[in-house]
Amino acid sequence: MLSLIVNLVLFSIAGAISTVPVSITMMILLSPDPRRGAVPFLTGSMAGSIVIVGLSAVGMHYLPGRPELDQDAFLTWLGLIVGAFLVGYAGFLFWHRSQTDNALLGKMKSKFRTARPWEFVVLGVGLNLRPKAIVLAVTAGALISVRDLPLLEGTLFVLAFAAVTQSAVVVPIAVWLHSPGRAEAPLTAIYTLLERHGRTITAAATLIIGLFILGSTIAGL
Repeated sequence: MLSLIVNLVLFSIAGAISTVPVSITMMILLSPDPRRGAVPFLTGSMAGSIVIVGLSAVGMHYLPGRPELDQDAFLTWLGLIVGAFLVGYAGFLFWHRSQTDNALLGKMKSKFRTARPWEFVVLGVGLNLRPKAIVLAVTAGALISVRDLPLLEGTLFVLAFAAVTQSAVVVPIAVWLHSPGRAEAPLTAIYTLLERHGRTITAAATLIIGLFILGSTIAGL
């Protein structure tokens, strides 16, 4: 159980460390009418994450040949694959300085003034379909399923993973809902920081987590 919790925490933190979702959250909260988009975007983000992790867990449970599955070997391979993926993804972020994300965010920002609530829900769901998000969510679902947990425990793990993974969306919106006036200054500062160094911060944190997962998995062989 401890290894499951540790792995889920690492994977969820890796999922939370991403420039695009938090930048979009900041843009929504700093827009002229943040109330129209904040809660719908949060709803879509959480719902998308829960659905993908949940479907992965259910699908793994009914996987053909599941009764003969060697849990230790499966978890080892899973750790190696995800760790290598995160290291490779971090390398991509470090060495490929793309302006695609900034251009995409710029287009989104201009549309937020006229977007309807349901469009923010769709946007939140859609961000869970990015390659990194899918890999981590599917992996989390597989980890939860392979442990053969009771339904309630498995559901709680799915919800907890989704909450941590979406913390970059959940926390700013929760802070803003609690005190909109006080939240504006720190949100603006964070958004400015992300515009300048968000890609580097994401790459460094992802690299550290990926290396840690690889190291701990190899050490357990």
